[in-house]
Amino acid sequence: MGLTPKQRAFVEIYDGNTTRAAIAAGYSQKWAGSNGDKLMKHPAIREALEKRISRKINSIVADREERQSFWSAVMRDEERDLKDRLRASELLARSEGDFLDRIENRTLEAPSIVVNFIPSDGSSNGRKEEELE
Repeated sequence: MGLTPKQRAFVEIYDGNTTRAAIAAGYSQKWAGSNGDKLMKHPAIREALEKRISRKINSIVADREERQSFWSAVMRDEERDLKDRLRASELLARSEGDFLDRIENRTLEAPSIVVNFIPSDGSSNGRKEEELE
């Protein structure tokens, strides 16, 4: 089901304020104030808003492929400083998983587990409070 012209306008105008966007899209002030949440619950409007937000984010944030293209271009640009080219090659290699960070964890003793059982009546079996902590 397609959106009406007012609904499409609402999707394009919406900036977080439902009432203001509904009024700007052509809905009456009375209707927008009391029923603006109906627009937000409409499945087609929700989907259109999600697509709009996704397009906006994609235009702002570089994806993996774009970053890799940039690093490749810097790495191959012989007019740049060698340190910049090397750094770009390192970042490109890391993004491809060419380097593995190895972490060793050595323990000298096996861990011990201490379990203190407290009787169901809440008593401490004659032990002081400090001993239970």
